[in-house]
Amino acid sequence: MKAALLTEFGKVEVRDVDVPEINEKEVLIEVQACGVCRSDWHLWRGDPSLVMYMEWSGGKLPIIMGHEVVGIVKETGSEVKNVKEGEMVVVPASSSGDSRSCTFCMNGLSNICEHLWIPGFGTDGGYAQYMKVPEGSVSDLVKVPEKLRERKTWLAIAGCGMGTAFNAVVDKAQVKPGEKVLITGVGGVGLSAVAIASNAGAEVIALDVNEEALKRANLLGADKTLRVEKGEDITQKIMDAVGMVDVAIDTTGNPDVGVGALMAVRPGGRMVLSGLMVKGAETLPLPADAVVAREISLKGALMLASQRYITLFGMMLKGDINLDPVIYREISVEEIQNAFNEMSEFRNAGRFVVTEFE
Repeated sequence: MKAALLTEFGKVEVRDVDVPEINEKEVLIEVQACGVCRSDWHLWRGDPSLVMYMEWSGGKLPIIMGHEVVGIVKETGSEVKNVKEGEMVVVPASSSGDSRSCTFCMNGLSNICEHLWIPGFGTDGGYAQYMKVPEGSVSDLVKVPEKLRERKTWLAIAGCGMGTAFNAVVDKAQVKPGEKVLITGVGGVGLSAVAIASNAGAEVIALDVNEEALKRANLLGADKTLRVEKGEDITQKIMDAVGMVDVAIDTTGNPDVGVGALMAVRPGGRMVLSGLMVKGAETLPLPADAVVAREISLKGALMLASQRYITLFGMMLKGDINLDPVIYREISVEEIQNAFNEMSEFRNAGRFVVTEFE
């Protein structure tokens, strides 16, 4: 099969590799779609947080990238009982690595498992026609409802981008109707967050540098969009446009953007961080006095626990959310290096999704 491997930081090569073999407790997935997430871009760049995770989880270069995966169960080991051949499954990007045996998994938090597995970092991922799911993670595979099977690009980003947005908006920020919600950065996660927050009845403000991305945010329900320039005072921009906000969700991992958004959160408000930091700017300079004086709640959101997908799928099935504007372009495995180059220049508006593997 063809596969896109990260052979050195900054370089992806497409090679012919063997289809993975599985043991009696593993599952082989025939990949239908795999999103190109900003987290993949971080690893491609060699940003420390992702390199550290790859090394901690046993991954090493060269490695097949890709962690936003939806696919068909092609083969199961003889001891696998929870999925069957022919079923379509989403692979939660942040999954149990110990068959849900740790304290966090048993409390419904498999996305922060003690032995966390993210495909494309610890083991080979979904930028290939087939991907192996290790035995400790098979328990987290999520079956796709029949009525959603045709939505393969939506389902791919559900594995990480939309899943993270759902976690941030619904589980962590607990957004309520009528609240003013600021979303900074409207890529795959941010655009999904716009759709979910709007569906929850919030007044949504989207902020980004990319005009096309902001147009897509409008299509997804944003009530106001703010385009910022490099070096611009973000807090003042927000305050001038909408005043203080009830909730800020930062998807950028940019310290200037994060602090700028935080300083616009009202007393008693909430802020959720869901973006990873870049090399050379790994720390958020927290304005602690403002957090203390305003009693702002600050939380992180890492993807989505597999136990929560029944609710996420329910939202998708209801038909109130159209995720098409989140999808920037469908590409082949041959185009992944170019996609990363385009992402480096912040030219893409939404998610690239790999749908061609041969």
